[in-house]
Amino acid sequence: MQRSNLIPFKISNMDSLGQGVSKLSPKITFIPKTLPNESGEAQIISEKKGVAFARVSQISETSPDRITPECVHFNVCPSCHYLHTPYQKELEFKQQNLEKLFQKIPHPKVEVIPAVRRLGYRNRVQLHYDLTAKKMGMLDVGANQVAPIPHCLVTLPALKTEIEKLYAHDQWISEAPKHLPRGHVELYLQGDKVQKSWNESYAHGGFTQVFEEMNLILRNKLKAWWGSNPSNLLDLFAGNGNLSKELNYSSRLCVDIYPRGSEGEFISKSLYEDDALTFVKKMVQQKGLTSPDLLLDPPRSGLKNLDVWLDTFSPSKVAYVSCDPHTLARDLSQIKNYDVTELILIDFFPSTFHFETVALLTRKK
Repeated sequence: MQRSNLIPFKISNMDSLGQGVSKLSPKITFIPKTLPNESGEAQIISEKKGVAFARVSQISETSPDRITPECVHFNVCPSCHYLHTPYQKELEFKQQNLEKLFQKIPHPKVEVIPAVRRLGYRNRVQLHYDLTAKKMGMLDVGANQVAPIPHCLVTLPALKTEIEKLYAHDQWISEAPKHLPRGHVELYLQGDKVQKSWNESYAHGGFTQVFEEMNLILRNKLKAWWGSNPSNLLDLFAGNGNLSKELNYSSRLCVDIYPRGSEGEFISKSLYEDDALTFVKKMVQQKGLTSPDLLLDPPRSGLKNLDVWLDTFSPSKVAYVSCDPHTLARDLSQIKNYDVTELILIDFFPSTFHFETVALLTRKK
């Protein structure tokens, strides 16, 4: 390692991507696998205007909150971010970052719902492969290389066993399509069987939440909040209707992209198309859903024109489920006629910086 690539660091705080932030150098530096108050040397990986990205070379002062990671791959795997600290500290970092994102949006105290377990929960995982390098594992985007993880601990036992089989004697090399030297394989549970798909789009067989027990907690939370009085319901980015199917509704319209087009209460439409709102308004009117309450669970990009949707339908209740709190805060910052009555952090993705956020809104009187 060249000394010219090394810089001293002192971690002041954690950012929302699970990286330690050092302001010791002229450029603010982001360093994974570190904790507040730790110091040492790091190797610069890349730089942009005003910021740098680095990896730990050596730690001279460790945090009292540092523990030995349970997973042997933690130091090289880019997918887990907090296994070097107790789970309670991980939750504190996540809550702090959510509060920071919502500091300009009036809201009650964040409710934090911990995961029922920290490891052994995922029912779906995507591994990248590089036939030239003969490596399969998690893709380190910054280094543009694959980190092998034959003993990954985040998946359910059935998936863990299948992953170990793929690594045994490089079995994955014989299964990977030879016409694509770089690609990915997705392993997922379908019933009690593990399915594999090579180089298909993520969740091509249908999206499901990766942590089923936490998914049930979310559904029960929505069910309790929705109450016993039935109302019409508009479910946007609905998927298979997972979040709304047990809510107390009179009529329901689910909108998402479905391979079979429109059928019954499931209407196929990309909600990012320019005419999406006009189309959905027409379908709501045709089906007689007067004054529907709104439930939405968009991808990470969120729904930038949420304020226009709310002005159009004037729902009395809105539940916004988000896998990216940054876009959630952006979308809610435009809302004028609604109060955030509950803000909930549900830890769907323990050991990583990801989590689900639920914002429950009520229309101002």
